Amino acid sequence: MREFLRKTQVEPEDVGIVVHATTIATNALLGQEGLELGEVSLVTTKGFEDIIEIARQSRPALYDFSGRRPKPLVPPELRFGVEERTSWDGRVLKEVDEGELASLAPKLRGTVAVCFLHSYSNPHNEAKAKDVLRNLGFEVVASHESVMEMREYERFSTTIINAALRPVVSSYLLKFRKGLDELGIRAPLMVVASSGGLVDEEEAKARPGQLIESGPAGGAVGAAAYAAELGVEEALAFDMGGTTAKASVVVKGRPALVHEYEVGGKVHAGRVVKGSGYPVRYPFVDVAEVSAGGGTVAWEEGGALRVGPKSAGADPGPACYGRGGKQPTVTDADLLLGRLPEELPTGLKLRRDLALEAYSELARRLSAEPLEVAAAVIEAITEEMARVVRVVTVERGLDPSDLVMIAYGGMGPLHGPELAEFLGMKEVLVPPGAGVFTAVGMLFADAMYSTSKTVNAPADEDLEPTYAELEGVAVSRMKAASMEPDEVLRTAEARYEGQGWTVEVPVPRPYSPQAVKRAFEEEHERRYGFTLDSEVIVETARVYTIHKSPKVRVKAPPTGPELLWEGEAWFLKRGWEEARAYARFGKGEVEGPAIIVDYDSVTLVPPGWSAKALEDGSLLLKKGST
Repeated sequence: MREFLRKTQVEPEDVGIVVHATTIATNALLGQEGLELGEVSLVTTKGFEDIIEIARQSRPALYDFSGRRPKPLVPPELRFGVEERTSWDGRVLKEVDEGELASLAPKLRGTVAVCFLHSYSNPHNEAKAKDVLRNLGFEVVASHESVMEMREYERFSTTIINAALRPVVSSYLLKFRKGLDELGIRAPLMVVASSGGLVDEEEAKARPGQLIESGPAGGAVGAAAYAAELGVEEALAFDMGGTTAKASVVVKGRPALVHEYEVGGKVHAGRVVKGSGYPVRYPFVDVAEVSAGGGTVAWEEGGALRVGPKSAGADPGPACYGRGGKQPTVTDADLLLGRLPEELPTGLKLRRDLALEAYSELARRLSAEPLEVAAAVIEAITEEMARVVRVVTVERGLDPSDLVMIAYGGMGPLHGPELAEFLGMKEVLVPPGAGVFTAVGMLFADAMYSTSKTVNAPADEDLEPTYAELEGVAVSRMKAASMEPDEVLRTAEARYEGQGWTVEVPVPRPYSPQAVKRAFEEEHERRYGFTLDSEVIVETARVYTIHKSPKVRVKAPPTGPELLWEGEAWFLKRGWEEARAYARFGKGEVEGPAIIVDYDSVTLVPPGWSAKALEDGSLLLKKGST
């Protein structure tokens, strides 16, 4: 940071806001060395001490009876039940006893998670228990302050994760804040949450489970803001870097969200495997991810070609980097196939001879030619990435051919256009600074606080008082961070009576039963292809408060296309073609087959496509003439 201030000649007092994304929550839950989760004790309704062990019926591998679930974050000896009971409709049937809570004090260790049955309907007993335990000197996290939703296992899990992460995240943010203060930076520190919104330090420390997917959310947020600026209603955000490829959907200027995620779980073909991790009930950007990046390694197994999931990483990196890497990677394939320049604008010289050597060894084992194997690797990686795109489109009721792709990441503009064509898409947008777009995307993020409550009421009921209450909570949390909400969004997780899943739909202000039912049936029809003649139930009411942040702009050079070289390059489904390579341009148009070389990425323009520079410096790739 000190070096950044020096090079940019920015004075510390001129910094208006510090936006930070972090993987510390994820890394702590994944067991990174040097990061230890805090010890947690669980105080719950008597008879429900083992909910976190029983969990759900879902198993990571349905037919693997020897498989193991993730180990509960609270061991049996630190789970304690107390005599109290609240009914499903919020009636307090038995008050929690202060003396019983006090008797637990010698046995409790670490942060105490208080999770009572049905506290989402009435948190009276839970709040009382929290006050008693805090007065006894314990750090306490109560479930009604974590998530006010039904389904005990998910609510308990979210609360326990907040309790386990609180010490490590609080310590980290305190050190970060101290470092800023030492530099003379007094600006507010905002942290990117999994929803793509920003939260202040205190909110991040109070509910650290919101930070689990802090990093990947930045790109989706940037793509959403970028799409809104260009008037694109629905877009596919495609991010391909050195290790993974990620896909998410943008609708009307906002990234699509899901409201449950399993942290520490397994991912298969882009999907999080249910039952393999710890559920967290917070908004998450709906991102599907697969091991497919520039460093992804190609290998042989039983005479067949395999690509991934192993990656060469940045060190030693692909063989062509000349840093000791010996394994053939996707980047090496791109270089051999004429899709990458042999010298990058950064000054890095790519070694074609080393890439050929790596692929020659693999080709020998496959009884094939090196360039044939390199082409097969591109075909395989495209198939794999298409699968992950279908997770966030087809499986969500969207046709990818109706979307505009926004391609970013170091490898996104290189592989995105062919992936788009493979999926039947006809337009690709490549933003300026595509290689660092995820970082830039963080600066597009607005502060966003969300709160929710299970209501389980017919949509015909007047739910205005519930939404007004939730708005009050969300607005007060935002004001506590010295921000005023510029926008308040209401949504409902709704379902048909008797249905086991919900669909999130917008809710007008004031509440309108007709509008909610109409929005639900339209979304249900779009997603599942049918509607029912059944009562619509609002299961969960949700409110988002948004404070708009100042936006940044990245511009491309305002120059026309500059020809760099001409030569043969290999294109998916077409083979070898004569192509021209150009420097990134800010005005003008080129026809494919072409390669456009930027400082931080390379854009491929397939045959039959064209690339045109827009006013903001973006490249619009279009099948056919622009």
